[in-house]
Amino acid sequence: MFKKVCAIFLSFVIAFGFTLSSSLESYAYSRQKLNKSMQETAALMYKTIPEPVVASIGGEWTVLSLARSGIKVPKKYYEDYYKRVEKTVKDAKGILHRMKFTEYSRVILALTAINKDVTDVGGYNLLSYLSDFDNVKKQGINGPIFALIAFDAGNYDIPIDKKASVQTTRQGIIDFILDKEIHKGTSKAGGWALSGTDPDPDITFMAIQSLANYMDQKEVKEAVDRALKIMSKKQLSTGGYNSWGTENCESTAQAIVALTALGIDIDTDSRFIKTDKKGNKNTLMDGMMQFYCKGGGFAHVNEGYDGGGGSGTGLNAMATDQGMYALDAYYRYINGKNKLYDMTDASQTLAIGNNPDLEKKPNNDNNNGNNGNNNQNTNQGNRNNGNTNGNINGNTGNKNVKTDKQGNKKYTSNVGGKKVTTTENKSATISIKTIYSGEKDGLIPENKKCVIIQFEKKEKEQIVGFKVSEKKQQYLYYSKELSKKSGCSTYIALFDTSVEKEALLNVDNYEFHKIQKEDNNTDQVITDVTDSKNKDQQQEDYTHPEKYEITFGDVNNDKVVNAQDILDVQSILSGKLDLTDERQIIAINVSMDSKIDNGDINQIMDNFVSKKDYTIFEVFSDKKDDKDSNKKSSDKENTSNKTSKDSQKEDIKQND
Repeated sequence: MFKKVCAIFLSFVIAFGFTLSSSLESYAYSRQKLNKSMQETAALMYKTIPEPVVASIGGEWTVLSLARSGIKVPKKYYEDYYKRVEKTVKDAKGILHRMKFTEYSRVILALTAINKDVTDVGGYNLLSYLSDFDNVKKQGINGPIFALIAFDAGNYDIPIDKKASVQTTRQGIIDFILDKEIHKGTSKAGGWALSGTDPDPDITFMAIQSLANYMDQKEVKEAVDRALKIMSKKQLSTGGYNSWGTENCESTAQAIVALTALGIDIDTDSRFIKTDKKGNKNTLMDGMMQFYCKGGGFAHVNEGYDGGGGSGTGLNAMATDQGMYALDAYYRYINGKNKLYDMTDASQTLAIGNNPDLEKKPNNDNNNGNNGNNNQNTNQGNRNNGNTNGNINGNTGNKNVKTDKQGNKKYTSNVGGKKVTTTENKSATISIKTIYSGEKDGLIPENKKCVIIQFEKKEKEQIVGFKVSEKKQQYLYYSKELSKKSGCSTYIALFDTSVEKEALLNVDNYEFHKIQKEDNNTDQVITDVTDSKNKDQQQEDYTHPEKYEITFGDVNNDKVVNAQDILDVQSILSGKLDLTDERQIIAINVSMDSKIDNGDINQIMDNFVSKKDYTIFEVFSDKKDDKDSNKKSSDKENTSNKTSKDSQKEDIKQND
């Protein structure tokens, strides 16, 4: 009997010991893999962004990610970055942006991470620019979210601004965020979004990050708990998140940062562990690491989620930044260190020194993520006025190019802080850029997308129609402003979202009409259909080209941008005036997002008062740098990956 009991006990011990050993081995391997991923990504970032600047891509988020990782980085890297920040602030006389005050929050976070004094940057106190709450909330909810994160990062006092219409306070920010909860005060309450009534993972997790320090407030805890319940339901079986129709790296990264800020163990909390069809239990780390690329860095999306263009499946700068600082957040949590955004430990934890591992050349011969389709080079991105390309591109200034069997070339770049995919067709001379789409219940119809079209070999100021059917054309609006920026004839129009990019790239689908003079001897208007293959199309008046031209900010189409245009937009937003046509929508939406709002009013006002360029002009901000790639008969089709919503997301995630 004794032997039997001993045998049973021994069996139990062996079984228990084996289980315990396996568990420890698995956990150790997880940490080993985490450390390896962090080291590889840090080396990639250090090599590809050797000179970070004040920018949402290739700037503050890269610096913050490296600084909070605990990985040694040469002191010169951070010191040189600070000098560039100081110069930028001085040159701008402290005005980093007149509308997007998240610019200040972002820089404050990066400087705090490297233990710099944010109250004296070239003689300017960056905190003071966030002391007027009316400025902070101009962008919507993301402004207050990141202002609060920035203030708390260094436990900073908020400067008193006697001239402020509304003084910023921590409690004021908290109350503002709580007030923006979706369906607040109802049984459906929970989560946050930039717009609409569907809780968005990105904004919700960012809001949670900002509120994490205030869970002792009853209303905060209740709102966060409601949000977590909804986000648990929204989590996919992969462990990741689907935001705005696409499962992506960044949304899951924000979840990791938020939950670690709350002290939630993402490896064991059943609310955030999901089972897939194969029976695998997937955590948030599993969800994010599916976008990890071999050799370091992250892709935005996996194949099949990018609209078929491959735009997000390679190494992506925005995804890499967010993926890296999510790794930082997780690493800090499991090692009992300060939270990612609690930088009060920066003076003790900032790792400075030579690191041979950072000098190793990244493995960029075949940077494949789990999808096996991430063939991209990984070198320094081009810069233009502080902006860098969204993908991590070549030191020579060349974009990452992939050629298909037909000889068409595809590459991803970042224009004006917004990610676009470019397709170069071998023979055509048309370039298109889809810059935004409408959204549900907005002033811009949900079924419309705004497209910029360049005709590189056509005369300027022709009247151009796109053949919607055999007998009907949709006329494009010629833009002198965009043509000047692009260097060729450039038009813009709202198309149905059902219109395929292949159709827009086909030159045979366009009619080019010369501007005619009126026949003074008759009342008949001369029309031109000489370039048309179908003489039965609708007749149009081609003697008045102003009908087919557009001036951004000119709401009433009097060819002058003035105070009346600003009043008209205000009246449209208040419902006193109706939007009359698509030209008006395009003219107003100078901020190039999916909605018409106060941001457009502010930009039109700035243009009217001080001739400041609109955001839409940034589409061609890198034209000079890219002139060699535009020679001869290159066809460029620039489409953003779900552009309207990605541009909103990028504004949220990267400008913040």
